[in-house]
Amino acid sequence: MLRQLLLLSTSGIKLYSKVFIGDETKQLSGLITAMLDFCEKKTGLPMSYVEMSKIGVAIAKDSKRKLICCLIIDKQDGREFGRLIAQMMLEEFLRMYPNARHTDDFTGFNTKISEVIWGSIHPILDSLIEQHRGVQLALLTSGDSIKHATHQIDKLGLLANLQALLRVATNIMASQNDQPLSMEIKGVKNRIIISRIERTTFIVACRNSVDERLTNLQVEATAQLLKTVLVIGSNIQDVWKIR
Repeated sequence: MLRQLLLLSTSGIKLYSKVFIGDETKQLSGLITAMLDFCEKKTGLPMSYVEMSKIGVAIAKDSKRKLICCLIIDKQDGREFGRLIAQMMLEEFLRMYPNARHTDDFTGFNTKISEVIWGSIHPILDSLIEQHRGVQLALLTSGDSIKHATHQIDKLGLLANLQALLRVATNIMASQNDQPLSMEIKGVKNRIIISRIERTTFIVACRNSVDERLTNLQVEATAQLLKTVLVIGSNIQDVWKIR
């Protein structure tokens, strides 16, 4: 779960802060800028993630625009999630406020937080395709819609066949007092991995000629990252409804 989102200048001036759980961490702006300066001076590299016993702190920085995004999350949400969302939050903030000053009103950014989280589904799926040659296609469906697909596909045909396949799998598993969580369909050259994640279906087409064990590990890691996005995205929406 998100704990706090903070956007500040590289000089340590707080521009925007949103607390989701607990109280706002005091003097966080100064601590973050001090840590960044120390890391860059000692290693010559920017700091992007710090993990503690219960929380993780993801940091994204735009040196040219002199702006930093700090995102505090639960440790189990993971480094990849934290770094991705922090970078996307920074980019969206800069898009909305290209010449931000600490005296400006940034309350309009509140409504963008959940949009950024849901929007992370696109780069997550695209990254799976770009970084792993064993994966040919990845998409996420929800009910009768496709959240994102990495390639052009016949959406109506795919959704109709998918729903029929899931119904058959559900009926078979129900006869054993169980429910389907994942399935694999293997052909001569390719295979399809279908996984249920929350209320969505994650579909990946893979090449049989590429290391199956490695491909499966990457698909599982992506599925876990998608689950984190879906759970936190839903929680953020619930927070807005309550408030």
